[in-house]
Amino acid sequence: MPEHVYSFDKEVMEKLSKALSYDPYLDKNLLPDMPKEFEDKKYMEEHPEMKEKKDEIEKRIQEAKRRLNEDKSLNVIFARQEYSLRDGSSLGLDKDKCYLYIKANDEFIASAEERLKNEYDSFVKADSATSEKVISTIHDEEDRANAGFGSIFG
Repeated sequence: MPEHVYSFDKEVMEKLSKALSYDPYLDKNLLPDMPKEFEDKKYMEEHPEMKEKKDEIEKRIQEAKRRLNEDKSLNVIFARQEYSLRDGSSLGLDKDKCYLYIKANDEFIASAEERLKNEYDSFVKADSATSEKVISTIHDEEDRANAGFGSIFG
């Protein structure tokens, strides 16, 4: 799978971190759970007054699913991709920048780039030398972590 690196101004790192970890399908404010008792036929027979509330929740769920299907930007879900957000100084790079490493298919990358360009003025694809350094650092960390797990379970 292709690996990509992007840079951002450091001041957007916190906001970007929250955006990267967000999954609208897990957001209960957007897509609420149906209370378990509403799925119980016996409960609903005993409490007919709850039918209206159940219908209201079902309507909210259906509307949320419709929006999720229609809005491409809501389906750019970084939390389901392999990514890493790093401070430039921790990589020996520009201390005023942060770097986003992402490993995802080309279709996702195209949508993600479009969304990030719209949301962050400082978003740019990193140059090849910077990309190589970030990717190399991340691979080295993964190799060390895997070696550590190997010695624990070896």
